[in-house]
Amino acid sequence: MENKYNLIDLGNISEPAAGVVNNFIDKISSALGWMVTPKNIKPAIIEANKSIIEEISNRQDINPIERAVIVNNCKKIVKEYKNQINIMQIAIEHLNPNAKSKEVKDDWITFFFDKVKDVTEDDMKIIWGKILAGEFNEPGTYTKRLLHTMSIMDSDMASTFKKIRSSCFYREPQLLTFIYRTNNHNIDNSKVYRNLGMIFRDFRELDSLGLIEYRYPNFYKLQNDNKKLIYYGNKAIKLTCDKKVIETGNVSLTEVGKQLCRITEPEYDDRILDICVKAWKILGYNPIVKQIENDR
Repeated sequence: MENKYNLIDLGNISEPAAGVVNNFIDKISSALGWMVTPKNIKPAIIEANKSIIEEISNRQDINPIERAVIVNNCKKIVKEYKNQINIMQIAIEHLNPNAKSKEVKDDWITFFFDKVKDVTEDDMKIIWGKILAGEFNEPGTYTKRLLHTMSIMDSDMASTFKKIRSSCFYREPQLLTFIYRTNNHNIDNSKVYRNLGMIFRDFRELDSLGLIEYRYPNFYKLQNDNKKLIYYGNKAIKLTCDKKVIETGNVSLTEVGKQLCRITEPEYDDRILDICVKAWKILGYNPIVKQIENDR
């Protein structure tokens, strides 16, 4: 039986999953005006058929400059299309059985695929694929602003953001960033963070991208709640003090940054926890750290 999802070579797939994939591809096809069935898509678009390009290259009835333009445009379209298909294939691996394809807005899809056509780095394709799947799993999760920010990021910037993600703690219902770089008084961890590969330029760059807000030298503050635990991996932390607010450090996640955190796996680092524990003691928060059975 001929199925639309054969276009991206999924191999063996169960019938329920096939339905989810079919709805996913149907929605994208409808939004973009693609004809993405094997019988309707031109082989040259899928496979960059060399014979067609060679034929155009050898046509003597076409001006040499025009021939070059036609060939280059053809190659460009093929490359862009392949990038988009690669990202669709990655997204399919992360679709939930109850994905809500019909609820995804057409203009979001159009905006998304315009941004990903030039994405060639494998690491970035994975992130884009997860964003696409996430939006289909829960429409409205990822904004166009995030897509724009992602479109000007490369793998180095993404790697830098992962370091910020590793400094995020969870206090229900919030994801909080605790980075105590310096307050120009009793705390100065500039060298320590530099040794972790987190330098001043990184903070400023991510700030300019709109993923974080970097404050120097003052710290961001958060309403204190002694009843709530803070979690970091398999550690639960209790801060006990009579202060009305607690200082969380120099970095705060923006809404766009929080969106990106949803698809960026945290890499918990005991060195980061140690920096925070020392800062909490200096700030008078009396931290108590306990091991828990399951990672959060």
